[in-house]
Amino acid sequence: MISGPAAIKFEWAMLGLTIPFVLLRLYSRCWITRNASASDIVVVLTWLLFAMGTCEDYATYRLGFFHDGHTYTLRILDIFDDKVALVKILKISFTNTIPYYGTLWGIKLSLLLLYYKLIPESIPILRLALHITSVVIGASFIVVVCLNMFWCLPVSRNWSIDKADACFSYAAYVPYFVTAGLHLFTELMLLILPFPLLKVLNLTSRKRVEVGALFALGGLCIVFTIARIIEVGLSANVATVGVWSTVEQAIGIVVVCAPALRGLNSPPVPQSQVDLESGNQSIHGQGWWTAGRVTPKRRESGGAHEILPKAFLRFSNPHPSENAWETLPGKQPSTEDVTIIQRVDSADLSSSASCEELKITKLEPTAQAPPT
Repeated sequence: MISGPAAIKFEWAMLGLTIPFVLLRLYSRCWITRNASASDIVVVLTWLLFAMGTCEDYATYRLGFFHDGHTYTLRILDIFDDKVALVKILKISFTNTIPYYGTLWGIKLSLLLLYYKLIPESIPILRLALHITSVVIGASFIVVVCLNMFWCLPVSRNWSIDKADACFSYAAYVPYFVTAGLHLFTELMLLILPFPLLKVLNLTSRKRVEVGALFALGGLCIVFTIARIIEVGLSANVATVGVWSTVEQAIGIVVVCAPALRGLNSPPVPQSQVDLESGNQSIHGQGWWTAGRVTPKRRESGGAHEILPKAFLRFSNPHPSENAWETLPGKQPSTEDVTIIQRVDSADLSSSASCEELKITKLEPTAQAPPT
């Protein structure tokens, strides 16, 4: 059996282990590849919830809750002498439900955001499976939080020291086993979902090893989850539960940070790089943290209200170059572009012209009169 001091030291060690992975992920995504997204914010928030849960465990340890023989059962009401400290412990344990399950489901959300980038819309079956997985994970989180917070009503029963009235929502059988089942089910869904995508990808042997290692870590998370469920079901010892729960959260954070670490081997992307080839609206440097100008989205369909690329380059650049558009690779003006540009050149545009003034509507081709 693990002692209380050893369990707390282990929790702090696992928290410290995750810090380099989170920082390296942010460094890789924000300063090297410059493709940071909402998933990075989710990872940071998830780590903060993990740190909050560790701090709450340390607070209960200082109050004497991690001693040998203490469990998450009503038996604690009989063996704990300091009733004032016991009330504080029960309140902290009740609120610890949010950071703990928030960390677990935050890891799932980070993986979902990664899958939305990896699975293309050209594979509708996989995209549909991804949408279904997202709905199931979102619904399961709501069910888990409601069960673990409101199973015992009124809520004050969770920190009552009257054994006839006391009730621990987070330790009751129904909330615990329903939560464990939903957690395992969603973990398996996330693990199985990308496998069909690997069949259509042409990966090198090295990348296959990397992907295999990542999936092995994901499988390791499920193993630790099963071990935690069994251990809690057998003993419910406070120190043992804390250790297994910490390992489960820490391994999950490492798994979601691992894919971004491949960018550490890449050369830094220049901040002034403009994504004109993709045809998508982006920011200089390809990151949401930069304050550069927005690159216009060029519609290939040639529909109405198209923004003129050459005119935008001319009036948005403080030092315009007459051949700025023509010098870009593969951007030689077509006959239609020349006709539109001549109309813009003939207009009287002042230096304060905005991008909105450069929007025009293409004229529909007029029918030629039949020869008489």
